[in-house]
Amino acid sequence: MIEFAVAFIMWLLILSASGTVATLVAGRWAKKAGFAMQLTMFFLSLAVIELMGGPERFSLDVSLRYVPQAVVLGFGVSLIINLLEGNPSVPMEEFMPEGVERLVLLLLFAPLGEETFTRGLIEGYLLSYGHFWSAILVSALLFALPHWMAYKGSKKRKIVAVRGAFVLGSLAGYLFALGGIIPAITLHSSANLAGLTLLMLKKRKINRIFSAALSRPFPLSA
Repeated sequence: MIEFAVAFIMWLLILSASGTVATLVAGRWAKKAGFAMQLTMFFLSLAVIELMGGPERFSLDVSLRYVPQAVVLGFGVSLIINLLEGNPSVPMEEFMPEGVERLVLLLLFAPLGEETFTRGLIEGYLLSYGHFWSAILVSALLFALPHWMAYKGSKKRKIVAVRGAFVLGSLAGYLFALGGIIPAITLHSSANLAGLTLLMLKKRKINRIFSAALSRPFPLSA
């Protein structure tokens, strides 16, 4: 069972290194911190994978199999989770870029970095020792835990965020175990797209309500 301890140490070291780089970048360019963290996570994970046996050992197959299922599962399950939460939001809003940069970060860089790290490195390492469900669930848990710090608000809000991330991480882990890294990245991207879609609709609704309130004539005081 030493492999689980090794997996945890790798997770802790790479997460700490990525967080440190993001913190340093945020000191000067707050909106670039997310990109810095994801890129650091991605390249460090690839380096460790190469040092420990290469992509073949870590099940980093490049296949489009299960991609349609990943799109449907990611978007559908994320939509349900966000609707049940009743308050879709974006983590670390003060560090999040706007416009096209936000889309690129959440739909490309975050799925690529986090899935290469938690699925490719952590789950792939555990799969190489013959674990299946434990590899999926452990990598999903390690994927979900950082969401506690990523979202602001009450303890209940944080628990909801971690729980939703664990569910999506488990689905991504299952698809990774079956079809490699591409379906996992696709599911992650599709899940983020669902959250962004609901957030956009929420903001439009608030703007309509605000505009309607301003357009009403105010009663004259007596």
